[in-house]
Amino acid sequence: MHVKKNVCYSLISTLLNINGKTKDGINARLDLIEMNIRDELAPIEMGKRTYLPPTCYTMSKDEKISFYQCLKGVKVPQGHSSNVKSLVSMQDLKLIGFKPHDYHILMQ
Repeated sequence: MHVKKNVCYSLISTLLNINGKTKDGINARLDLIEMNIRDELAPIEMGKRTYLPPTCYTMSKDEKISFYQCLKGVKVPQGHSSNVKSLVSMQDLKLIGFKPHDYHILMQ
C-alpha cells in the first residue's frame, strides 16, 4: 500500500506543482534538453533566477481550486477512509494529513 501512496503522492504533487515535492524540476528539464525533446520546456534564465515554463499537465490556480473543491465535497462510507473534507485546506490549497489508505482511495 505504501508504494501506491508514494506513486499517488508524486503524481498529485506534480499535477498541483507543490513546491519542493514535484518531480518536475531543473534537473528533469535539463535532462529533456540533453535528450533533444520538448524544447519548449527548457529552463529560461532571467538574471539570477531560472524560470520553468508551465507544462501541459500542471494545473492552473483555477483548476487547483476546482480540484480541492471536488475533494472537499467527497463523501465516503463511514470507516472507509478518513474524512476527506477535514484534510483539505482551501485557504492554503493544500492536502493536510493524508494517510496511505487515503491516497489509495484517491487513486481509485
